[in-house]
Amino acid sequence: MEENASARGNGPLLRPIGPRRSLVDEVAERIREVVLAGGLPSGARLSDSGLAREIGVGRSSVREAFKLLLAQGLLEQTAKGVRVAQLTVADVQDTYELRLAVECRAVRILAARGDENDIAVLNGIVRQFLKAVEANDAAGAVSLDLRFHESVCRLSRSARLHGVFTRDVVKMLALLRVDSDIYQPLCDWVDELPAILEAIRRADADGASAAMEDHIERSRQITLAFAQPRC
Repeated sequence: MEENASARGNGPLLRPIGPRRSLVDEVAERIREVVLAGGLPSGARLSDSGLAREIGVGRSSVREAFKLLLAQGLLEQTAKGVRVAQLTVADVQDTYELRLAVECRAVRILAARGDENDIAVLNGIVRQFLKAVEANDAAGAVSLDLRFHESVCRLSRSARLHGVFTRDVVKMLALLRVDSDIYQPLCDWVDELPAILEAIRRADADGASAAMEDHIERSRQITLAFAQPRC
């Protein structure tokens, strides 16, 4: 069932606009933040008048922000108006193909560079991940896995690789509302991030890319099994 963002009854979802960027960009960013945080579920119908009241702007600014988010694929136009995008299985497949291209390239860059500071950052995340696995904390482990992948893309120092990851991969996970328990038993994942990190530490670009590919492909199969009944 579609939901109207202005009638959820739990107080304002969106922060007021500050004086920093263009008004339309700020409005679009507020809506994007809420969608990616899960505050507006996939399929939720958006009211330009309701959002305008919550944010404290005119309806024309909200409508222009909708245009930006429609172009980014975060929202979609229907006969009934604008709603949060609903993913298809093909969308999930495409996003994983994108992940393979982006993250395998990013990890190659890290392995070739061999920056000890980058390795230390990733090592800290892996150590936290292993603690979460030991504690059987599925939500914590999944969050740390996502942080590891985001960090690989960010530390590549390629703004475009990182931008693709934060835009498309995070969007997919937010819209799918992936249940962290689908990755149980966690012990089955315990060797994968350390294997990627070890290949980076050895400056083995081929090995790092192969380990990353194996990890993403395994995640793809589990995510698709979760998504197919829902998409």
